[in-house]
Amino acid sequence: MEKNALIVTNTIGMFHFLWTDIDMLNEMGYKVYAMADNRAGEEHTLRMMADRNVTFVDTRIDGVSLTKNTRDFYKQLRRLLASHHFDLVHCHTPLVGLFVRIAARKYRKKGTKVIYTTHGLPYTPMSSRKTFLVYNTLERFASRFCDAIITINHQDYGYMKATHCKNVFLISGVGLDCRRFSNVEVDRTAYRRKLGVPVDKIAVLVVGRLIYHKNQMIVVKALAELPDKDKFVFVVCGHETTSDPVAQELVDLSEKGGVQTVFIGFHSDMPEVIAVCADIGVMPSLREGLGMAGLEMLCEGVPLVGSDVQGIREYLKDGVTGFLCNPFSVEDFKNGIQKLADPDLRRRMKPDCKAMAEKFDISISMAQRRAIYEKILNQ
Repeated sequence: MEKNALIVTNTIGMFHFLWTDIDMLNEMGYKVYAMADNRAGEEHTLRMMADRNVTFVDTRIDGVSLTKNTRDFYKQLRRLLASHHFDLVHCHTPLVGLFVRIAARKYRKKGTKVIYTTHGLPYTPMSSRKTFLVYNTLERFASRFCDAIITINHQDYGYMKATHCKNVFLISGVGLDCRRFSNVEVDRTAYRRKLGVPVDKIAVLVVGRLIYHKNQMIVVKALAELPDKDKFVFVVCGHETTSDPVAQELVDLSEKGGVQTVFIGFHSDMPEVIAVCADIGVMPSLREGLGMAGLEMLCEGVPLVGSDVQGIREYLKDGVTGFLCNPFSVEDFKNGIQKLADPDLRRRMKPDCKAMAEKFDISISMAQRRAIYEKILNQ
């Protein structure tokens, strides 16, 4: 009898971190189904799924729980669960994880194993009391309906250990390929000119979607307060969203503060972008499950100035791989950037940055995830 596994996540882009999971399940004899929102039209990802014999189910799910898209997603999910027997259901991210665990709860009685990977809980000690109470209560409720919970930082691990789930794991991320970021060869001058980044300035790089909780504005505010701000250029790499007008706010703040900011958009060639445009890396998020961009910069020996929040503090060690900041403190970010303007300090930190990144290499997390699959599926 064929064994079936279902992987559900919010957007199809998340599967860039899940190919190793799919390959492992294929090797273990599972036919894999995948369910996610493909509004982005990622044809390349669909081709990669087809190459792995993955059956993809396109759905629509929004970041807000009570939209029509989300209700339709839940109905579509229930139909899929009813029409197939899945030996494993692995759901990713909090909102999707909540709905999948509720929908799949009765199938656990028929032998289905349910695993939930958080990728970063949506609440932290800095959240409002209401936000913390609501999300923590939902997580505790949904924890009754799964066989394992996987976390990627110590803070989330602590929260999940206090829930009703008996099997809670902490893994070292999900997809950092350190080899891809070693020995990058690129013409720095030519590449900077191609991107419109000044050749002679200290480049401060941020990578990620332009949304409010990524907190890119604080970097502009910090650069604006530097007495020698003309020495720097702020390089913004990432998608602009339609929900948050962050790009325009960054433009307005930059003009007001006299900060040179260059938007280079989304890039898949991140080893080259980091090698050329990251003298200093910044990770200013208000919350972060782990933060792949930060780890990728450490891979190339680039020290960071980042927020002292759950995922980032896993690898940003103050004074060793960069400087930790209160995510709301312009002064902290200004001081961190100012310190890393010293090229000698950056050179001294480079070996520690690379050594830290190696701890999160994909080979380590692959072994951890395989052990989890084998334990849960053989129970």
